[in-house]
Amino acid sequence: MSSLYGAIMPVHSIIRWILLILLLTAIVKSLQGMMSKKAYGPSDNKISLFLMISAHTQLLVGILLYFASPHVMFTGDMMKNNVARFFTMEHSVMMILAIVLITIGRISSKKAATDAAKFKKSFWFFFIALLVILAAIPWPFMQVAKDTAIGWF
Repeated sequence: MSSLYGAIMPVHSIIRWILLILLLTAIVKSLQGMMSKKAYGPSDNKISLFLMISAHTQLLVGILLYFASPHVMFTGDMMKNNVARFFTMEHSVMMILAIVLITIGRISSKKAATDAAKFKKSFWFFFIALLVILAAIPWPFMQVAKDTAIGWF
């Protein structure tokens, strides 16, 4: 394991938890806003801003990790290796998609004309991003996590 990988992986894990907490908070607040028909306030805006910042920070850390990881391969055999395929393609592409959804959700909610539309756009983009993230996490019960002995924290 490279020293760069060993240094970056804990940062990636910490930011993951921050991102998930902010994402869940933004989803809950958006759902509450849709249900109660309240005004889209500064706190709603700040949560989506911090969510987007943490997602983009996670992307930058993930890019560094991508090129430092022993699990990423750039060979013709990459698709035959479950671990290499997961980290080289599946995890990376799905997480980029989730970050794009978070970014679009933030921007489209800011541009929406009404508070109801802001909450609705935030909710759906952030909820779909959460589903994509949950599908792309190397969960402890997955074979890829068992094969790489990735820690849960």
